[in-house]
Amino acid sequence: MTTRRRSVGEILVVGLAVGADLYVHGGDSRLRGGGELPAWVVPVVEVVVLATLLLRWRYPYRVFALQWCWALAGLVLPGFAPFAGLLVALHAVACRAPARYSLAVLAASLVPLAVSNANAAGGVGTRFFAALCLAWAVVLAAVWAVGRLTHLAERRTQLLEELRERDAADAVRAERLRLARELHDIVAHTVSAMVLQTAGARARLTAGPDDDPTRAEVVAALAAVEASGVTAMTEMHRMLGLLRTHAPDPAGDGVVAPRLADVPHLLEASRASGLDVEHVVDGAPGRADPSVELTAFRVVQEGLANAIKHGGAGALVRVHELWEPGRLRITVRSTPGIGGPDHGLPAGGHGLRGLAERAALVGGRIESGPGGDGFVLRAELPLDGSGAGAR
Repeated sequence: MTTRRRSVGEILVVGLAVGADLYVHGGDSRLRGGGELPAWVVPVVEVVVLATLLLRWRYPYRVFALQWCWALAGLVLPGFAPFAGLLVALHAVACRAPARYSLAVLAASLVPLAVSNANAAGGVGTRFFAALCLAWAVVLAAVWAVGRLTHLAERRTQLLEELRERDAADAVRAERLRLARELHDIVAHTVSAMVLQTAGARARLTAGPDDDPTRAEVVAALAAVEASGVTAMTEMHRMLGLLRTHAPDPAGDGVVAPRLADVPHLLEASRASGLDVEHVVDGAPGRADPSVELTAFRVVQEGLANAIKHGGAGALVRVHELWEPGRLRITVRSTPGIGGPDHGLPAGGHGLRGLAERAALVGGRIESGPGGDGFVLRAELPLDGSGAGAR
């Protein structure tokens, strides 16, 4: 049903654009320099050209180029000023294209509208022509701005969805770790006791009289039980190691845990969603334990997520890495944007608590709270992860 409504909406947009152009046209098909086209030519070509707007989301540049050429029809037909298709195509490019390309398209849109304005001004004078150009420039800028706002909103929604997916993945990893600990506590002690008791029983039988006819069979059976127990313990430790680590399993899906080297990619994605992010690194970066690098990455990720959820579009975020001998300090300071906090976004309230637990596991600590006119998240982590696995 949603797809059907969307299709109906797209057809309606194209229909309104065709109607607007033909209404402005008014049936004037006179050619520049004399002559006149048949009355049916302009409406038919108008419908065919603007029908391509249905493909503008898939091919925004190509559709815009076609609409741009059609908008120049005023060079041949001074009484015809098609503009609706150009505006719709400009909006699509602004929604889909990077900022620099959409700005170029905005500038290019001024050319056909200047031609139409020159035809409309006629011999009235330059003031009327300038007023028309200014009015149409405002319209173009408004259409472009709406498209850019839609683009930023979509990128922001996409980034938030990625953050939610990462949070869900972290929750799954945490649950696997909890299950691994419980499995180890329950099974490891029992299997170890079984192996030790079997080894003790076999030792007693070995020290007994040699004329016992069942002695050799019992010793062999106990040896088999002991070997099976040792094998089970080895396999269990290997599987628990896979559950506890974030490194890829050779036979698994090959997912690698994020590291500090991935922070710039995270910052770039945040900038694309509308945040103003500054990244500063002081000191000489050194080698850090993988668990510490993962924790540092999560600190930056949590700070950016909080800025997106509570700072609104245009929020200013400063990420500061301070490398000291044996220690890494990370500060994420966010200041709300012009629009203020976005209270429509849900806040789970578990991110900072989980982050504090993660930092404690590697021997670090987390501090967070209001700072100036914004929010500050600080982390202090030992490079060697001296606290890793303490719990």
